[in-house]
Amino acid sequence: MKTVYKDVRLADCCSHFGDGDWIETKDQSPDGIRLVQTGNVGEGEYKDKAHKARFISDETFGRLRCTEVLPGDCLVSRLPEPVGRACIVPDSSSRMITGVDCSIIRLNGDRLLPPYFVYYSQSDKYLSAVEAATTGTTRSRISRKNLGGIAIPVPPVSEQQRIVAILDEAFGGIAVARDAASRNLTNAHDLFLAQLRTPDAATVPLGDLVAIRSGKLDSTAAVEGGEYPFFTCARTVSAIDTYAFDCEAILLAGNNAVGEFNVKHYKGRFNARQRTYVITVCDENRLLARYLYFQLLGSLGTFKSQAVGTGTKFIRLGMVKSLEIALPNLLEQHRAVERIDSVREATAHLEHLYESKLASFDALKKSLLNEAFAGNL
Repeated sequence: MKTVYKDVRLADCCSHFGDGDWIETKDQSPDGIRLVQTGNVGEGEYKDKAHKARFISDETFGRLRCTEVLPGDCLVSRLPEPVGRACIVPDSSSRMITGVDCSIIRLNGDRLLPPYFVYYSQSDKYLSAVEAATTGTTRSRISRKNLGGIAIPVPPVSEQQRIVAILDEAFGGIAVARDAASRNLTNAHDLFLAQLRTPDAATVPLGDLVAIRSGKLDSTAAVEGGEYPFFTCARTVSAIDTYAFDCEAILLAGNNAVGEFNVKHYKGRFNARQRTYVITVCDENRLLARYLYFQLLGSLGTFKSQAVGTGTKFIRLGMVKSLEIALPNLLEQHRAVERIDSVREATAHLEHLYESKLASFDALKKSLLNEAFAGNL
C-alpha cells in the first residue's frame, strides 16, 4: 500500500542551517583548515579532489569567524550543476570550512536522517522544487531562504532507516554493475586507440604534406537545421546555411577549455568556426586523407601536452605544421586505414552497448528514488 509522508520545510529539520564563509584568494594558505567548495559537492557523494585542495590558517579562521563544518553535516551547493545537490561530509583528519555558495545543514537526527535527505536530494521531486526556486539569468542559484523552504517528505525515523537500507543495497549493486560497464567501455576505447600506433616508417613534418586554413565565423553563425555542416571546436557538429569549403578535409579543433581537442574527417561542402583548422592534403599520391585523420587522432595527446593558454588551451599553427607524421607508402596506408576502420566499427558497437548500459543504470537509480519518496517501497 502506498504510504503518504508529511512534508516539512528543510530549515525546520535542522539544528544548524547556514551558509559557508566568504573566503577570498588572499585569505587562503598552503595548508591548515580545508576549504570545501561547490566542486567537492557531488550528487549524493563527497568529492575529495585532494590535488585541488584549498586551505586557510587557524588565524584566518578566527579573524573571519568562520563556521566549522563537522563530519556528518550535509553540504548543499546553491550553484549548478545541478543546483541543490547534496552530500554528507566525511570524517576527516583535517578541520573543514566551506565557501559562501554552499549551505551547511546539521539535521536533527531524531527527525530527519542525513542519508535519507541526501537520497531525497537526488530525486526528481526535490530537483524540480529547487529549480522552481532558483533565480538568476546568467547563472542559476538558489538563496538559502528558498532552499530552507523546500518541502521534504518526512516519515518516522524507523521508516527513513528502512528506505535508506533498501536504497543502500540497491545502489550498491548498481554501482558494482556500473563500474564493470565503465571498465568495459574504457577497454573498448583503449582497444581502438591501440590501433593508432605509429607505423614503422620515416616521418615527415605535417606542414610539408598539407595546406592548413582556418574558419572565419563565430559559433553564433550556426543555424538550426542548416543545409551544411558547421565545424566548431566542439565535439558535436552544428549546421549552417552557407559554405566556405568544398573539399575533403581534416577538421582539427584549435582550442578547448581543458585541452581535450578533437579531430574530424569530412568530404563535401561545409563551413568552419574561427580556431578550427581545415587541413587538406596537397598530394593524394603521397598521403591519404583518411590515413592522416587517424594519425592526427593518435596525436591529440601530443597537442594537449603542447597547448598554451590558461583559461582556454590553444594549439598554435606552428605546432600543427611541425607535427611529425609517419609516412609509409600508399599501399601500407590503405592497409592501415582498412584495419583501423574495421576495429573502429567493432569498438564503436561495444562503446554504444556499454554507454546504453550506463544510461540504463542511471535511469534505474532515478526510478528507485522516485518510487521511494512516493511511498511505494
